[in-house]
Amino acid sequence: MGMFVTALVSILCVVVFLPEQGNCQQIWQQINLRQVCFHAKGKRPGEFQYLGEGKLLGAMKLVHREGTVRCVANTAYDSRWGCYHYPTLIKFPLNVVVTDNHNNIIFPAEKYFKNTGLWYNLPFTDALHSDALVFTDYNHPVYLARGARVRIWYGEDLKNWYNGDDGGRVCVDVYGHLQ
Repeated sequence: MGMFVTALVSILCVVVFLPEQGNCQQIWQQINLRQVCFHAKGKRPGEFQYLGEGKLLGAMKLVHREGTVRCVANTAYDSRWGCYHYPTLIKFPLNVVVTDNHNNIIFPAEKYFKNTGLWYNLPFTDALHSDALVFTDYNHPVYLARGARVRIWYGEDLKNWYNGDDGGRVCVDVYGHLQ
């Protein structure tokens, strides 16, 4: 029984945690204090200030807490992360981006964007059903300084791109993989 428990703990360490220096360290750390809410239009991103110790940020996870957004007035296209099953966006249904306080895009990486409106696709992510939106860029981590202001935008709102009939608001908690 003892070996089974040890093996189970080792497996949990690999699945839930990253082994660093022989110890298990939690992968995700919450980096916001209150829910961060962004709107689909009106130049209304969600914003928070990072209060932790300055570290490299290799990945970010937005966890959906409430609300929906959409790319048109019709609520049939409501989603958590973009526009669900809108005919011209089926291949690129995601539209949530993370910026610094100068609106320089941090996540997702530029290679994912398919047009000026910042629409993209991420493997294994569903615009309506996914509980989390996870961005990774371990090859190019950014330095997240203490006091840094981070914004979460609906991409069309950031770019003022066909957003007159967009609607909704989404609230998230934000987690980082800090290195």
